[in-house]
Amino acid sequence: MLPLIQPCFSGMILMLLVSNLFLWEKVSSAPINASEADLSDLKDLFDNATVLSGKMAKLGIIMRKEFFINSFSSDMFNKFILDLHKSMEKTIKAFNSCHTASINIPETNEDVRKTSFEDFLKMVFHMQLAWKDPLKHLVTELSALPGCPYSILSKAKTIEAKNKELLEYILRIISMVNPAIKENEDYPIWSDLDSLQAADKETQFFALYMFSFCLRMDLEILDFLVKFLKCLLLYGDVCYVSEF
Repeated sequence: MLPLIQPCFSGMILMLLVSNLFLWEKVSSAPINASEADLSDLKDLFDNATVLSGKMAKLGIIMRKEFFINSFSSDMFNKFILDLHKSMEKTIKAFNSCHTASINIPETNEDVRKTSFEDFLKMVFHMQLAWKDPLKHLVTELSALPGCPYSILSKAKTIEAKNKELLEYILRIISMVNPAIKENEDYPIWSDLDSLQAADKETQFFALYMFSFCLRMDLEILDFLVKFLKCLLLYGDVCYVSEF
């Protein structure tokens, strides 16, 4: 059951730095041109942003697990996981069907080193924008779904609220780092609302299955990216080292 319950990042950047991002004692040059006061303000913004992204990632994990164990959805979700495991092709297709797959997340150490601070910031921004409307629809559809437990609905509401709050911090960071990055930039559009609203229960629950899978995966990536950006801000190029 692991591949579509626990995200498999295929060597992506989550393999880097996670456990030791902030163990460095000396600050090297920051990757952006900013005054000492601006750097202090940016650090405060990132302090708040990393707290939020961490909470969102944890909630994504908990909500995904709840779908598997709550009687509301457990039968359907376990059926889907068994069906997908019958075919590696189906599993890979499901994995690649997440609407944010087009966001070019670096997959190797070399790719990470070639990616600038601002490019990482754009990834965070685009990922948040990509989930803004889907999270709103998720809350709406779960609220209208007969038998949906409050334990699941409340987590969806909290993730949506925290995503909005985190987006505000990211927009403030962008305004200080590169105001040219605008909210109307192209970002992946979620297009599975019809499935989430389907009258057919199996279609609807499979949409929930994939939604919760993609969301959990992306929230973990988002959490890493925000923490990695903070590391880059404070410690510069040293953050590209993959072994501490």
